[in-house]
Amino acid sequence: MKKILLAGATGNLGKHLFQELKQQGYYVKVLARSKERAAALSPAPDEILIADASDQGSLKGVCADVDVVISAIGKSLSLKNKCTATFREIDFLANLNLLGEAEKSAVSQFIYISAFSASQYPHLAYFKAHADFSEALKQSPISKIILEPTALFAGFREQVELASRGLIGYVGGPDRRVNPVYEGEVAKAAVAAIGLPSQVIPIGGKRVYTRSRLIRLYCKTAGYKGLVPTIPSFLIKAAMPLLKLVQRNLYDKLSFYLALTKEDFLAPPLGVLTLEEYFELEPQQV
Repeated sequence: MKKILLAGATGNLGKHLFQELKQQGYYVKVLARSKERAAALSPAPDEILIADASDQGSLKGVCADVDVVISAIGKSLSLKNKCTATFREIDFLANLNLLGEAEKSAVSQFIYISAFSASQYPHLAYFKAHADFSEALKQSPISKIILEPTALFAGFREQVELASRGLIGYVGGPDRRVNPVYEGEVAKAAVAAIGLPSQVIPIGGKRVYTRSRLIRLYCKTAGYKGLVPTIPSFLIKAAMPLLKLVQRNLYDKLSFYLALTKEDFLAPPLGVLTLEEYFELEPQQV
């Protein structure tokens, strides 16, 4: 039986990865910063290792006797999350520290959850951190799988909450398109990739949504029937430089979300669950 080290197991995507690994019968070591959150996983992990991947010294030996490392380490994009560490510190450096340990222990495979089209946006902190680590991983002698989902379903729950409070508006191109994908389906793809040769796997969802369709879906799900204003782009452009100076964490997140409103993010459709179905299945989380 292969032994898997799962990093970031207590995050939203990490929990789906953990469940899929256990369902497939793998021996799973969980690497987490919080003992309480790791212990709350069900079924119980086979081992729990407590360390902060941002601290290279705390990772010593974590990959010993491990066949495959799967990393879902990443800074939350939620606007509610108050973590002050940067995307570079978490998404790049923490993963780089973990890769170094994997190489020392001669791990056979490293599976990383990146972001679709990350290399095309080097000016955005979120994408650059993912792209830089993906490039570092490609240079590693370890066999590697890089999954690149377009956008994960859970990130859209916050938009529904904003709509429920009337804090919703049209920004950017209403016809820009994206096909987001359910975390559980990304997890299945990651676990199915164990043992496969090195490759990059872009992942999109079943259904393509325009930005205007997404906003209508947020409002419908939230039960909001009020006005949805169009937010002038010049107002946003004027505010962003000041925001960068006084609140870099929020600036980096909003820059990411604004990029999504300006471009199409379409990857090969792997998933079968739609956002509409997801919101119906998990209404308590919306």
